[in-house]
Amino acid sequence: MQETAVQAVQEAEQLQSAALLPAPVPRILTRRSVKYEEDLHKHLGLVLFGAYVLGSASSVAGMPGPVWLPTMTGAAIGGVFAAAHRYCSARVWRPPNAPLNILVTGGTKGLGKALAREFLTHKDSVVITGRSHAALAQTMAALQSGLQGLGYAHTPQLRGIVCDVTQPQQVVALAEQAREMMGSVDVWICNAGYSGSFKHFLDQEPETIEAVVKTNLLGTLLCSREAAKLMLGQQLGGHIFIMDGAGADGSATPQYAAYGATKASFPQLAASLRAELASTHVGVHVLSPGMMLTELLLEGATAANKQAFNILCEHPETVAAFLVPRVRSAVSCGLNGTYTRYLTPASAIYRLLTSPGRIGRFFDASGAPVYAPEHERILGKGAKATARQQALARARTSSLGVAYSLSLALSFVVLSLDSHASAFTGH
Repeated sequence: MQETAVQAVQEAEQLQSAALLPAPVPRILTRRSVKYEEDLHKHLGLVLFGAYVLGSASSVAGMPGPVWLPTMTGAAIGGVFAAAHRYCSARVWRPPNAPLNILVTGGTKGLGKALAREFLTHKDSVVITGRSHAALAQTMAALQSGLQGLGYAHTPQLRGIVCDVTQPQQVVALAEQAREMMGSVDVWICNAGYSGSFKHFLDQEPETIEAVVKTNLLGTLLCSREAAKLMLGQQLGGHIFIMDGAGADGSATPQYAAYGATKASFPQLAASLRAELASTHVGVHVLSPGMMLTELLLEGATAANKQAFNILCEHPETVAAFLVPRVRSAVSCGLNGTYTRYLTPASAIYRLLTSPGRIGRFFDASGAPVYAPEHERILGKGAKATARQQALARARTSSLGVAYSLSLALSFVVLSLDSHASAFTGH
């Protein structure tokens, strides 16, 4: 009986995995193909898994009463979650019907580069900006060779435009050039940012404070303005995504006071733009990448800071894998006002509770880095580990999977108690 129970559990786990994990789907889909081709096996799997696991568990446990009751209960639970999964696939997780045209400012390194790479893997057309031709050429060559190394025979369209987002005329020219290159801009991500030096605010040079404010706040204002003007002239409108950062929630950012002050303005800016554009087809959203191992974060960081980074940080490519599918879904579903957070309070608490298993992930006890450079993480020895992290970040069904499993467990407990109570009372 023990071997049978173990075998039943293994088969159930395989069936649950097939039911809950998203399967690869074509890049260009119609709503009907998403509705009928992708979902059927998942929904059927959820129903069958629920029926199988409760029926088998009750039989192995020797529960009194007819076995059809827990079997039907499991099937009913599976049906409920199949309906929830179907609704989310159609209304929340739906990918666009065709590739998108994307513009990412500050796209030559860090998160901007990772976002461009992730959009390109979805076959979207991407324009990135940088302050120099040399930086753009280097980044574009790295992205193109990287995609070919990942198995993409035909690299999607990637272009670069030199632009200093603090200069109004350059931002105006950026919008016009992007329109000429791609025909339209579906998504404009205001990502360009500057943290300044890691110092007490009273010790910061005035020139550094000015550069932080101009790049982050003025640059985002100018880009949002030109993006909105461009998209108002497009038949289908478009979507503006503003990238927040530390301090966006009003919390203190010691050593980065100017940076935090600029980021604190972004939710308010997004709300104001949304109100002004409420009657149009232009959506305004905010993205929150959390803590990433980038030059912005590591500048001036101490050994103690780096131990915290082991717990709370991720590489830019992992964060991009989380953000990009949600950006694409927001566009596909015509949403407005989304605030997509990678590091939520709940996930931060979970990371703190599991901190013993995160010690030494990126830095050793002395603060020396132990992680591989970007090229190795994407194409070298660390590629498989990176791919696993990205797959987890892209997944949408984790919360449904947890709720589904807990529902089955609770139902088993309730049925077991009820059966034993009925047997005890003789009813």
